[in-house]
This record gives sequence, structure tokens and C-alpha cells, in this order.
Amino acid sequence: MLRIAICDDDQKDRDRVEGLVKKYIEEKNIEAQLKVFDHPDDLIAQCEDFRPHIFILDIVMPMLSGIEAARELRWNLPDAQIIFATSESSYALESFDVNPINYILKPVAEEKLFTTLDMAISRVGTDDDKTLTVKVKGGLQTMRLDDILYIDYSNHVVTYHLKNEDAVSTPTLRIGFTEYMDNNHPGKDFVRCHESIAVNVGAIDKLSKTELVLRNEETIPVSKSRYREVADAYMDFRL
Repeated sequence: MLRIAICDDDQKDRDRVEGLVKKYIEEKNIEAQLKVFDHPDDLIAQCEDFRPHIFILDIVMPMLSGIEAARELRWNLPDAQIIFATSESSYALESFDVNPINYILKPVAEEKLFTTLDMAISRVGTDDDKTLTVKVKGGLQTMRLDDILYIDYSNHVVTYHLKNEDAVSTPTLRIGFTEYMDNNHPGKDFVRCHESIAVNVGAIDKLSKTELVLRNEETIPVSKSRYREVADAYMDFRL
């Protein structure tokens, strides 16, 4: 499902953009979830769970400008599409630092916004709805990639640790962790940070030479021999 976030401290402008987005969703018959915020701090706080595909941001807001908010949002959601809607044309050059898809001057025109949303949606990959199916005790289980924080291996059993604090385990395996990961997760979604641990690259919030912090604030050790591999995967994902 497409997720869109609007943030503007001016109620009149905020209501106008919200109304236009709702009209767009209805006319295009798109399954979407829309959330509206009047302060960038609230937007940033809730985006860890909501994880929008598209942001429509005012630039001139209290405490934190739309551009500053976009920098922080871009760090955790590098593939999100950012649209600036503002009355201040002087910020246009600075705004491109966060690679927005467009810069729309207020009052926001319907045709301009709709064309920009068409472009944004064409670039959106809802891969956080990507699923994977693994063999577990008793059968098979399908999980959303975005729900998985990390995978560990102990006593020949692989366990998937999820963001809701649930854990899903495989039957006892006859192969090692390296072979299991090569067979089941050969892409770039996971990176080995330890001989017995692989993390979802998209779940990493902070990284140091000895540990990493996940989105749920859980700390995972990083072995010295694997730090460079983790750092490269992390930066590739973020940038």
C-alpha cells in the first residue's frame, strides 16, 4: 500500500494539500494511506513505523525547516520521494541538497501537484512490502522483509527476529549459516556482521566499528573482520 505524509504548519495550506491528495487518490483509484502533520518533529517521530513512500513538505516551519527535516528523513528512508510545497522560492537551490522530485510554489495548483504525484509514484518501489517465505517448524511462513531486524544462527537453527519482538525459527539444519544465507538470501537485503548474525541492512540506524544499533534500539555486535563489509553495505543502502 502506498503511504503519503504531508507536513505543513499552516492549517489553510495543509488542508488544501490534504484535500488535493485525497482527490488524486480517489480519481486514480489508488490504495493509499495518508497521514497529515502540523510539526516536523511529529512527522519524524512517527515515520519510523509509518515509513512513507512520498513526503509533501512545507519548507518554512517552526523549529525545524522542511529541508532539515528532509535530510533526517532521507537518512532513514533513502528511496522516499520528496515534494516541497512552499511560498518561498528563495529556498529552491538549497532544497536540491536532499534530491526532491519537485518544488511547488503555493498556493499549490491541482494540475501541478497531480503531475508531480504521477512522477513520484512512478519512481516508488514499495519493496518494504516485499515478502520472503522460509521453512519453519511445522511448515512454511511468509514474512515482510521490512519486519525482519536480524537473523541469527545457534545450535544449527536459524532464527528471524522481527520488529514486533516475535521470533521465527527454522527446523534443525544440516548445513552451516554461510550456506543457509547463500541459498536463501543471496541478494543485498542482509549483511553478515558476525559469524552467526546477519542484519537487515534497512533496519540499521547507527554503525560503529564494534557494534550497530537497529531501528528498535537493539545493539548488535560487529566483528572486526566484517566491519568493512557491513560499512560498505550500509553506505550503499543509505546513499
